[in-house]
Amino acid sequence: MRPTIIFDLGGVILPLNTEATRQKILEYTNKDIKEWMQFGYPHQLIQKFEMGKITEKEFFEELQDLLSFEKDLYYLKEAWNAMLLAIPKENIEFLHHLSKQYRLILLSNTCETHIQCFEEMLQQKHHIESLELLFDKVYYSCRMGLRKPDAKLFQKIVKENNLDLNHTVYFDDTIDHIESAKKLGIKSYLYPSNELLKNTLNNLLNSHNESVLIKATSGQ
Repeated sequence: MRPTIIFDLGGVILPLNTEATRQKILEYTNKDIKEWMQFGYPHQLIQKFEMGKITEKEFFEELQDLLSFEKDLYYLKEAWNAMLLAIPKENIEFLHHLSKQYRLILLSNTCETHIQCFEEMLQQKHHIESLELLFDKVYYSCRMGLRKPDAKLFQKIVKENNLDLNHTVYFDDTIDHIESAKKLGIKSYLYPSNELLKNTLNNLLNSHNESVLIKATSGQ
């Protein structure tokens, strides 16, 4: 069986700029959402949306009330998507390379609004219809009813994919997620947010002496 790499999405595969969302919202209201968007444990409203427990309409209407946002919901949705940047071409190419020798799994805390947005960007920029074409399995929190760092989510992925933890590594840019996965025996490494995939991955694997994986990720 091929070794497995589990990737986070935002900040690892897809660059994030949460400040862009914050500034966009501040154009329309004086309510600052900086504290709401902490990685790992954001505002409860965001958690509910990312777990699929409320609809897009319910999320944005409640957010509109919390922010005293007087403009149309279209502008609030536009602001919410402003944090998503296009996936670099280099990351797409490296994922294609990795897929020849690895099982690739994507695990993301996200919402349906963001899925629609980043898949539209993926189609426009790279002519790829869905991230599911780049990974063996894709897990979105909003479609699972679970979100990182819940141990039940990692346990589900290990079981469903019959993962050999001796030949599995996980990369995420949020320390709480890394620590949760480590407690289950998953080799997990903190990824420096928004860095290009190839060099960063090789540096992390080399620094931790993951000899089983280094050769396959070298691009040689």
